[in-house]
Amino acid sequence: MRKACDGLILRVTDVGEHDRALVLLTADEGKLYITAKGARSVKSKNASLCRICAYVNLELYEKNDKYWLAEGSVNNGFFGLCEDLDTFSLATYIMQLAEEITGEGTDESEVLRMALNTLYVLEKKRCSREQAKATFELFAADHSGFVPDMSTCSICARADYPDGLWLDVMNGALICDACQKKRSGGLASSETDEFQTRNLLLPLDSSALEAMRYVASAPLQRIFSYGLTDKQSLDLLCRASELYLLHHLERDFDTLKFYKSLKKFNK
Repeated sequence: MRKACDGLILRVTDVGEHDRALVLLTADEGKLYITAKGARSVKSKNASLCRICAYVNLELYEKNDKYWLAEGSVNNGFFGLCEDLDTFSLATYIMQLAEEITGEGTDESEVLRMALNTLYVLEKKRCSREQAKATFELFAADHSGFVPDMSTCSICARADYPDGLWLDVMNGALICDACQKKRSGGLASSETDEFQTRNLLLPLDSSALEAMRYVASAPLQRIFSYGLTDKQSLDLLCRASELYLLHHLERDFDTLKFYKSLKKFNK
């Protein structure tokens, strides 16, 4: 029995001496695990299909309760991502995140669409890499069901923050600076050690908070349509979105480590 499906290749792994294993994200069936027999050979007709970040149409057949690749075509290869190593490494992190937050046999049309939108804005440089990364991380947190409560201070219910505010990572809430100083006995607020995960507080400002609120409420076709002109606000947004997501997923990502190592190297 054969079937055709459109999907985004999230991961490609070499198997044995000749084959490749693919993780394909589809809209209707979530993740599919596929073996591409002989795809490591340059003579294979399917070699060009086995590329991470490629949006493809694949014809599959089932054998021994597994999916095997028969043939296919590329809908969008996102080849422009390969022109810049930093951009491509960020794209691979987005693919690993998409794999982490999706399941098998589930409707993953929203994640697929968001992943494709993110690859598009990265390839076309419609926004900075930092903004694209933070936006997908916040989307991933929302999709996974642990987006923070960003309405008011969780202690005093204040909705404005003239003196600054903090993101309480583990409780998924906001704390205004005044309440944090009261909690700390009048001492200036400071971030706790990263290993003290239950008390991890991350600083935000009003611009970063508004960006987070926008991402949480915007339709997918408009989710990247915001701008942070102030570098400090963008840095706060990026740090908060990354650490918030990683702490709630309770894991790190090798692709993220590589992306960050490139940033340090290029400084």
